[in-house]
Amino acid sequence: MASSFLKPNPSKTELLFISHRSDNSPNPVGPKSSVQLSSSINAVPTTAAQIVPKDLAKNLGVLFDEKLTLKPNVSTIIRSCNFKLVSLRRIGNKLSKHQKTQLVHTLIQSRLDYCNGLLTGLNKDDIARLQKVQNSAVRFIYNRRERRGVTQLRKQLHFLPIEARIKFKICAMAHKCVYGTTPQYLSDLVMRRPPKPNTPRQNEDATQLAFDHSTNLPSTKAAFKALAPLHWNSLPRQLRELDCEESFKSRLKTHLFDESYANVPSMTKSKKQKKRTTGIKRSGSTLSRAGGAGI
Repeated sequence: MASSFLKPNPSKTELLFISHRSDNSPNPVGPKSSVQLSSSINAVPTTAAQIVPKDLAKNLGVLFDEKLTLKPNVSTIIRSCNFKLVSLRRIGNKLSKHQKTQLVHTLIQSRLDYCNGLLTGLNKDDIARLQKVQNSAVRFIYNRRERRGVTQLRKQLHFLPIEARIKFKICAMAHKCVYGTTPQYLSDLVMRRPPKPNTPRQNEDATQLAFDHSTNLPSTKAAFKALAPLHWNSLPRQLRELDCEESFKSRLKTHLFDESYANVPSMTKSKKQKKRTTGIKRSGSTLSRAGGAGI
């Protein structure tokens, strides 16, 4: 801090000790102790600041805990989205479907997508909790309070599931790194895979990224350096070769949408079948009544 001519502000500075998830040892400083941070300007010492370590620290709106599980951040997202959904349901009967969809995109989906690239290391339980919030938003749009499946409704709205939205963010960032539209410190995290020996030139794929095998820790496997090659190489080659960012994002969403809802039947076909069956039943009932009246 002295080299940058900065002075710590105790009211705005948060201190967090990060340890491994399997490490159950207590905080090395202690929960109620303080750390003395002093700064100097032009080799002249200034007033020292006493900063108490915390269990949670907020950075750019994201809550980090000492184990980097991000469970407190997930709980905060769910609490915020549920509060907004309760407020929206009070005026839901006065809104059209299009207006409800716009409000969900603005208030709910934007909150779920904010810094969701950090949620790649979450377990399935936390992902399911976030998915329930999106399902509740879909029920709000269609005025459905009962707990029925909303996968078909989500497909009709073209909503990507939570896992697909996280993968979309990682692949979009990897595309920027591959084609040099990101700062240097991000582009240095990924590198192209070197060509294999004795491989024909027409079969070489220069768009693939090299995997990082430097560590096997679960916490570091969720880093962008390790996940970007995994998600990027799983995309089709025609998609990876798109250098235009807008075209890539559009086709990436289509690819993830088809991948997520591959086994889900379309909503329009089922509706048409139901209408046909109800029409046949109604016509049959009218014919039977007419026949009975003629007899």
